[in-house]
Amino acid sequence: MQRIAVARLALSASAVLILGCESHRPFEPSSEPALARGRTASTEFATLSTLPALSRSVHGEAYAVQRSGGIIAGYSYDRDDRMIPVTWTLQNGTWTIAALPYPTTAVGGRAKGVNDQGDVAGNDWPGTAPHAVLWPSTGGFEVLGCNELGEVYGMSAAGRVLVGVVQTSQARASVWQPGQCRVDLPPLVVGGAARADAVNGDGSVVGGSASGLPVRWTRVNGSWQIEQLDARQGAVRGANSGGDLVGYVRVPCAASTTCNLGMIWYAAGGSRELPTLAGGSTSPVGINAAGEVVGLSALTNGEGAPFFWSPTFGIRQLPVTGGAWAFAVSGVRADGTRLVVGAGGKSFSALVWVVRNPS
Repeated sequence: MQRIAVARLALSASAVLILGCESHRPFEPSSEPALARGRTASTEFATLSTLPALSRSVHGEAYAVQRSGGIIAGYSYDRDDRMIPVTWTLQNGTWTIAALPYPTTAVGGRAKGVNDQGDVAGNDWPGTAPHAVLWPSTGGFEVLGCNELGEVYGMSAAGRVLVGVVQTSQARASVWQPGQCRVDLPPLVVGGAARADAVNGDGSVVGGSASGLPVRWTRVNGSWQIEQLDARQGAVRGANSGGDLVGYVRVPCAASTTCNLGMIWYAAGGSRELPTLAGGSTSPVGINAAGEVVGLSALTNGEGAPFFWSPTFGIRQLPVTGGAWAFAVSGVRADGTRLVVGAGGKSFSALVWVVRNPS
């Protein structure tokens, strides 16, 4: 019972990030869709698998996937109930789990990003005192920054640019790179809170929120410039290699006081509103180079389910029993499929869907 309670708390903490809450408080009931329970969506276009765990407990979460789909990053609980940063690697058609090392002063960690070279980014643990950590593909680990506490939410696919937040007197959106002190991104207003959640392929475009609004930071001639993307409350949660950003804005809706309207903000200019599965709210989290989006969307009964959306095929519910989140999506692979990773199910497991082109 204790392990399941911990599993529910961890999954709820992830839910807070997707639903757009700026604080790190535990999940609280809101107007957003609850995770659907006991539902299985159509399997015509997607196949669901549970990723292996470090112990008999199958709890874990998969947060990031390599563009090629070869490596997944996240965490798994070990037999001592410690949250351990891990990767899953596809070998001969089977997913193999491997624990990542972490500082001896920590009690665990979690991985939140993986790049094309197989480097992994994330944090040591506990969450009250995290540090930005890079796990090079060659082995070992490196604590980044200059002794500050910070939480990482993403890493550039083509390099080693990590983005996240540093909690001082006010939350600061921050960038880390190996061998350097962190760089704080400019807020919208002096002293205003900000956090960075996503970064493009070469690390030149960062998405997140500032003063409760969705924003984009762009590096120009060595300095960072901030751009407000919408006048409505919201946040950016994902980015693809080209710098397209995905997230949400808060809008009035019949189902509740406000709902999340899913949005894409394109690097070339302009934006696009995303549909819901059937209800009034959509919370996107990941986007790939093909413009395909994943996240959580509402059903007609107010509950939520993981979704996959593409410009060609529209929005589809991903199959799962027990409720789940979809956190990230790979690029389209040579066989025409892509991987979606997340967490949930009856046993709160790390999950991977193989998504084919819907018919």
